[in-house]
Amino acid sequence: MATFGKFETTIVPSEFGLEFEVDTPVRFSFQDQAETGEVVKQLRNSAIIKIKETQENSDLMRRSNGVIIINYKQLQKI
Repeated sequence: MATFGKFETTIVPSEFGLEFEVDTPVRFSFQDQAETGEVVKQLRNSAIIKIKETQENSDLMRRSNGVIIINYKQLQKI
């Protein structure tokens, strides 16, 4: 029986992404607002970040469901 829509692929991060492994705490800027979070998944040129919730970012948390994709070049390790 076929499993449609399920693909298992290995994603190799770019050279910029090698230092941002899963669970790495990071800092980034989104719409001129400083945010923090941690890497949930690595992609080729970006990472999926779980945003740390604060009083100032409640609107962003609501709109993004607490996760966002950020390019590795825009991330900084904490």
